[in-house]
Amino acid sequence: MISLFDNSAAEKGSQPDVKKKNADTVGIGERAGIVLFSQWNEFCDLRERVLKQRDIDSIHDLRVVSRRIRSTAGLFAPYIAGRAVRQITKRLRRVTRELGLLRNIDEAVVYFGAMPVSLPAVRAALSAARVQEMKAVTDLLKSFPREEMDRMLREAVSGLAGIPHNDNVLQVYLSDTSLQRFQAVYDLLVPATIQENAETRHRLRIAIKKWRYLLEALGQVSRQDYSSTLEALKEYQTLLGSLNDMVEFAALCADLSLPRHERDEIASALDRDSAAYLARFIEKASTRPLQYTFTL
Repeated sequence: MISLFDNSAAEKGSQPDVKKKNADTVGIGERAGIVLFSQWNEFCDLRERVLKQRDIDSIHDLRVVSRRIRSTAGLFAPYIAGRAVRQITKRLRRVTRELGLLRNIDEAVVYFGAMPVSLPAVRAALSAARVQEMKAVTDLLKSFPREEMDRMLREAVSGLAGIPHNDNVLQVYLSDTSLQRFQAVYDLLVPATIQENAETRHRLRIAIKKWRYLLEALGQVSRQDYSSTLEALKEYQTLLGSLNDMVEFAALCADLSLPRHERDEIASALDRDSAAYLARFIEKASTRPLQYTFTL
């Protein structure tokens, strides 16, 4: 049995004014605000880079930071006034989704390009699909309400800075939330090792991602070292992401007009690699269980 439990400010967000304090007197809320706005600055930089360069790495990084902002804002949502978190999440989720479609195309180009057989129809179809999807991403990023988001995030940071130093209620809330994120992973891991449970593996990948982003934020906010757990989570996420890629690549190709021999080559490669990734995932779940950790 597998054991999981071992025991210009509008152009780019400028950092809100924060009074200089001794590090020991800065509360969790204020540090959370600093982390949140740092993520927003990174988003603004990457948005400009994607619009200029349109390269695969910048697209990936922008997608990741959009998820991190959503995660950090969502984690501290009970302490942010009004509907700011809902609006921030709504706008960023659209960016995340659109970038995800483009990312899938880019990764498919890399994957099929590395195959030992020539697939000219696939390459041509994916190239055309990328042009179309890149236009959709560019239009979305150009129309992105940057100034409105900047205002909402500043208000969120201001609200977080007002949380009393060492607020006990906040500490209990963060502890409970962390445990819930871990429990979601724990409940899904063993069922996800069963071959036919592809949907469970998809849910596990999302659960791991949520727990990882939470620990990343808490590590910055509380200055605790979660590196060992984060490294393990990244390994799990990478394997599950590769399994999900096989599903996404199959869906992409299903919508393309391809000759029969190319479809056969693609199906064979996806089946082979899916089996290999699943075997590696099962082995990792058996030999490197995840440990729960939480410290503030």
